[in-house]
This record gives sequence, structure tokens and C-alpha cells, in this order.
Amino acid sequence: MRDRLAVVVPMKPLAMAKQRLRPAVGDAARQRLAGAMLAHVLHIVQDSGVADVAGIVSDDPGVLALAAQYGFAAIADNPIAGYNAAVQRASTWAQRRGAHELLILPSDLPLLTTADIQTIVGLINTPKGLVIAPDATETGTNALLLRPPHLIKPQFGPHSFQRHCQQAARLGFLPIIYHSPTLAHDIDSPSDLAFLRSRNPSHA
Repeated sequence: MRDRLAVVVPMKPLAMAKQRLRPAVGDAARQRLAGAMLAHVLHIVQDSGVADVAGIVSDDPGVLALAAQYGFAAIADNPIAGYNAAVQRASTWAQRRGAHELLILPSDLPLLTTADIQTIVGLINTPKGLVIAPDATETGTNALLLRPPHLIKPQFGPHSFQRHCQQAARLGFLPIIYHSPTLAHDIDSPSDLAFLRSRNPSHA
């Protein structure tokens, strides 16, 4: 029998999302882009069929309403506490719902595919372990699968890929690294947005 899997997406309020894109796009377009990328991630998770429970960490009513359309439960957020605090709340939420595994996905993965998610969740074949999907520069973390959900303390942010690998090493685990040309591309900077537009002109 497959372990019970929780998939969680932390999401800032749309008004606060993707502030680093402001030099390249106006506020309305920035919020539309953030919402569209979130909807894509939610749809891909739903379409992959891997989640036994799915949740979104947010306090934005619009975000929560969108997520509910894809079967994601609301997990209360405190944006002031930061992203890693949101992930910690997600871990607690997942464990209370009997999850043996937790997949954390950022909301800004416009090229994410169902194959990415299905591959990640099939990589661990031991009672304990973790899968880390780095970003294109191999500095950030674009997906983190933990078995069990509290295996390590998430440290998303600058150089999180290295920090997650180091934590695993200190605990005696060899992390599984998942390299994906689609999952590797998140959207944080104007240069990331330029790359996305080169791949998909509809985001222009």
C-alpha cells in the first residue's frame, strides 16, 4: 500500500506576490501572473492524482477560493512569519491528517508537469528519505518531498538547495536530487520572466 501523501503550496497574498518583478510589469499584471502560475500548479497537482490530501497556506480570500476549486484545503497563514514558518504549519497540518509524506511546491512553477510530480513521489523507496528538486541555478529549492513530513526543518530562501542537502547529510541521509528542465524554472526576477516569455509568448 502506498504511503499517504500530502501536497502543500504556500502562497503569499496576491498583492504581495512577486515584488521583484515590479521593474518589468505593472502591479495588476504582476498579480495576474502570480494568480495564473498558482492556478497552473494547483491544476497540475490535481491532474497528477498523487495527493491524498492537499492544502494551501494562505490568508488571501481570493487565493483560498481559487485553491478550493482544485480541492485544496485552507491552512491558516501569518504572512509576517515568513515562508518557512508557513511550511512548518503545512508539516503540522499534514501530520494531523495522517500523511506519511509531504511534498512542498512553490506557487511559481509555470512549466511544471504532471510527470514531474509523479516522478518525484516515486523516487523514495525507503522508510525515511527526501527528494530535492533544485532550481536552474542549483541554489534554490523548487520542490521538496519529505518522508516523514518532519524529517528536516525546511529552509527555503537563498541557497536553500545547499542547506537542505547539508541538513540531510547531518542526519545521515543521502538526498535524492531530481533535475527537471521544467520544474527547474521558477519566476522570481525580470530575467526569469523574459525566459518564460521566450518559451510561451502568452505570458508577454
